[in-house]
Amino acid sequence: MSFKNKTVIITGGTRGIGKELCYEFAKKGCNIIFTYARSSKEAKIIEEDINKLGVSAIAKKLNLLHLENIEEFYKFLNKKNIKIDFLINNAASGVMKNSLDTTEKHWDWTMQINIKSPWVLSKKISNIMNKKGRIINITSPGSTKVMNNYFSIGVSKAALESMTRYMAFDLAPKDINVNSISASLLETDAIKHFPNQDEINNILKRPNPKQKKLIPNHIAKVAIMLCSEGGDMIVGQNILVDGGDTLLLR
Repeated sequence: MSFKNKTVIITGGTRGIGKELCYEFAKKGCNIIFTYARSSKEAKIIEEDINKLGVSAIAKKLNLLHLENIEEFYKFLNKKNIKIDFLINNAASGVMKNSLDTTEKHWDWTMQINIKSPWVLSKKISNIMNKKGRIINITSPGSTKVMNNYFSIGVSKAALESMTRYMAFDLAPKDINVNSISASLLETDAIKHFPNQDEINNILKRPNPKQKKLIPNHIAKVAIMLCSEGGDMIVGQNILVDGGDTLLLR
């Protein structure tokens, strides 16, 4: 129970990596505040499951498209006098199109959710964060590698990694570490939205040097490490978790 009496905020906590983060931190004794955009039914199930683990779980609806929703969320935390130890910006969205088919509306939508809102939320939460706080941004190798139909998302992830470095520098004097975890392609609900499913399935099936399938729990365990004492001097870094897949020339 290494995180007993600590509190983490996880955005996009009802699916995929976000859901796994919720359970993994709860198992370490951490109180969980997770956000969701749509499925209140799924959020309720996760909230009840986590409460059974002996820690506090709070599910809050948060639409990252609207900055006023972030302000309301921040006011809720202040009203409850909740101090935060860790923030994980996991929620993301985007339109699966290439650079020629992406519209300005698609671009604005993606950048608002994937980069502007994590920046605004991180600034606000840093004001109510305990010493030895941690902010982790979930990104992907699409920030530096080209994937079909991943244009606006890939660009937003590159911006998120850059934001990580700048905020890491600005928040380090406050004893708040900011890092990012680059999660390689893995089987989550999000990949079902790619139009090029055959290509995506081939990437998922190809063996990495570890000869092990990458799963959301691998990402969650790296987040645990970054939030532990062992991560104290890791500042402004992007941790790639891919089983060595991107080492290979494909």
